[in-house]
Amino acid sequence: MRHGIVAAALVLAAFSDARPCVAQPASTPGPLASVAKLYQEFAAEAVIDSPELVPLDLFGRPKAAMARYLDDSLVSLVLADRACAERTGEICHLDFSPIWDAQDAVGATVKLSSAKDPSRVAAEISFPDKTVSRLTYVMVKTAAGWRIHDILYDKHASLVSMLRIKS
Repeated sequence: MRHGIVAAALVLAAFSDARPCVAQPASTPGPLASVAKLYQEFAAEAVIDSPELVPLDLFGRPKAAMARYLDDSLVSLVLADRACAERTGEICHLDFSPIWDAQDAVGATVKLSSAKDPSRVAAEISFPDKTVSRLTYVMVKTAAGWRIHDILYDKHASLVSMLRIKS
């Protein structure tokens, strides 16, 4: 019986187009997948409405955590804004959650799509009060994969523009 199984396997292998299983290098997710992963990881901001369970947003995380999504120049600007807030004891530039374009993301939903420019990702954020914000993620390819370089908003200055204002 064992010879029959081996023979059948050899026949199948000879007539199939199958190649031996070999580990393939992981492909880097594209810009859309990178932004989708961001929202998957930080969706708690939109669904948790409990003061004792306030989730930490991306921009409040340590440098290494931000570097998983933001390019080096944007990480530097966010850290400078954080240092300003610590130094002055006041809000400097970021008084909202940049990925939601809101101070309170509870109940928000996001619809992502690729833009005409492959390095841009469109995000439409819908809020329970029926308002909508349109964001455009400007992505850059780095050695570590696609990272956010800037976020353009339909109602105000871009994230980088706001963070570059002198305090």
